[in-house]
Amino acid sequence: MTLKEIAAQAHVSISTVSRVLNASSPSAAGKEIQDRIWKIAQAGGYMPNREAQSLKKSGKTPPQPVSSIYCLVACSPEEVRKDPFFTHAIASIEREAFQNGYTLKYTFYSGGIENGSTAQFMQEASSDQLIIIGRFQSQLYQLLSKHFKKTVYLGWNDLDVRCDGIICDGYLASQEAVRYLYSLGHHRIGFVGTDRNEARFRGYLHGLELLGLERSERNIATNSVLSFECGFRGLERLLAQGMDATALYCANDNTAIGVLQACKGHGLRVPEDLSVMGANDIETDRYVSPMLTTIHIPLDEMGKIATRVLIDRINGGHSLPLKVIVPCHIVRRESCSAPPAEPRTVEGLSPGATNSCVEPRP
Repeated sequence: MTLKEIAAQAHVSISTVSRVLNASSPSAAGKEIQDRIWKIAQAGGYMPNREAQSLKKSGKTPPQPVSSIYCLVACSPEEVRKDPFFTHAIASIEREAFQNGYTLKYTFYSGGIENGSTAQFMQEASSDQLIIIGRFQSQLYQLLSKHFKKTVYLGWNDLDVRCDGIICDGYLASQEAVRYLYSLGHHRIGFVGTDRNEARFRGYLHGLELLGLERSERNIATNSVLSFECGFRGLERLLAQGMDATALYCANDNTAIGVLQACKGHGLRVPEDLSVMGANDIETDRYVSPMLTTIHIPLDEMGKIATRVLIDRINGGHSLPLKVIVPCHIVRRESCSAPPAEPRTVEGLSPGATNSCVEPRP
């Protein structure tokens, strides 16, 4: 597919298409037009190759097309479908790869990584280049490393594996979240979210410890899947346990939004009765009521950096494992405030209410 053909389908000029696909001008077109151009280009198989273009101008023979980059989303398919964290990261990786002459050929999930079809796919994969997104155990990396020799990890956890890593440190981010809630006056801070070996939960516990705050199991609900449903059921479980927390830190925004919905059903006002804080800063946070206070992580930059680091390794630019720590920051919105002066009342809690989400195995 040529630039002229893309321009005709997108109803824009050839120069606009060129500026968008080559990222030479971020303001070349509005977001809707840029997305339309990218969609048409990717569907038509257009593949810019800057090195080839340069060689063409010099009269040299261009190289053979480069291979694909593979991507593993290392969590449940349910979580991927519902959490923009993954789709946002994949879109950033795909765009950066495309602009550098690569294509993101395949995405698969860790849930089926050990089955026969996936093992066959690993053997037949046309390249050994992989980006892993999300939570995974070292055993999974050992399996993947048998085929994928050039690997980059992107996520919240600082993993003990010998591959490149682009990390927004969930351990430190959770400590910052606890510190922020404490600065508002909260001394009983609970947690709803991921399993107890994950960085965000461990950082939450250390944050309490650093501030001299009590850890109470009645204020903790952990789940193996992060979702709206588990946030909703997580709050019900906390209330059934006799929760006395005045603030809850949730492992991601979907979980926090589920908590917000459960609060409405039980007559809890946010933030007057209970402050709720999430993590990721997805677009939905601005459209829920109250708007969600959260931790912003730079997913666009993380996807770009992960792709660039992988390409640098492919080209022999480095051989030792690199670790890139990207910063995060708290986005203050409406869902957090000072704790209530008087104890709150809870409505609509069924006797013996429990959390229906699957608990992680020990």
